[in-house]
Amino acid sequence: MTKKCLFTFRFGDTTRFLADLPGILKAHDIELELRLLGRNHTEEELISELQDVDAVLAGVDPYTARVMDSAKKLRIIARAGVGYDTVDISAATQRGIYVTWTPIPELARAVADETFTLMLSVLRRIPQLDRHIREGEYDTERMATLVSDLFPLTLGIIGLGKIGVEVARRAILGFGMKVLYYDQIRRQDLEKEWKLQFTTLDDLLRSSDVVTIHTPLMPETRGMIGRRELSLMKKTAIIVNTARGPIMQEEPLYEALVEGRLGGAGLSVFSEEPPTPKCPFYKLGDKLPNVIVLPHIGPGVGIRRLLALTAAQDIIEVLEGRQPKYLLNKEVLASRKLSVSS
Repeated sequence: MTKKCLFTFRFGDTTRFLADLPGILKAHDIELELRLLGRNHTEEELISELQDVDAVLAGVDPYTARVMDSAKKLRIIARAGVGYDTVDISAATQRGIYVTWTPIPELARAVADETFTLMLSVLRRIPQLDRHIREGEYDTERMATLVSDLFPLTLGIIGLGKIGVEVARRAILGFGMKVLYYDQIRRQDLEKEWKLQFTTLDDLLRSSDVVTIHTPLMPETRGMIGRRELSLMKKTAIIVNTARGPIMQEEPLYEALVEGRLGGAGLSVFSEEPPTPKCPFYKLGDKLPNVIVLPHIGPGVGIRRLLALTAAQDIIEVLEGRQPKYLLNKEVLASRKLSVSS
């Protein structure tokens, strides 16, 4: 019997890198339906779309208990990514729905690359210098006074998971930086191998020239970088966030930048995506040239393909009665026996 899989990435045209995905699933009697809105779905839209769906290849849409209650046939939510803060894991487990993610090493490397792109762009004022040349100017003496180097600086990493480790690797091996880190789990193996220094969050903020956030969004990390934390940072320091927008309190960050209490920022995530007029970083125009803002893209086309195919494979496993490889809610195994007919 043919099963139905809904694909809800917020990114538009997938034909360039996922043209073969419908055929891959079709070979396993799974029909793929695309719902690519170019934005996240709302709860109401998901409730409407999931009525007769067995599996969903999910972006960062809100998979709440209410949404799951409307999806009577749903057996798996397969997240193509590592952030799962928009999925109510407990509600899924209670309803016997498998939740998977895609913690593949290629993703961590891609986000680490994005992180360093932001660091270098902020410190070396890449967009500003590019615009300077495009406008027909060439004042090297004046523009050189704006540029900072990465090599002698101290990097502070908040969250030393897979992405944080890749950032540390690049910082030490590629740029010769001193690296501090703060995490709930201490990595003494890496401290010894790479001479990382474990410290408290406050000490990391005080001592770092560049701070980068790589912790997941959880109740305890929501808003963890606010006015008090930013006040601890050096006036010349920059902060980068490629994790989740709500980890950083945007208004205090904006105020610190406007008032010159912080050297700069690189942001690819926001409290609302896409940003709305409520976001202080919405339509910056020529304001804050020491701030680089990017859309929440993360990996490029090649890694996005791997993420989608990895998630699709776990969908195949579940719908054919096997345990998925990247299962988040292992408790569901006790509450629902894997079965093709269930």
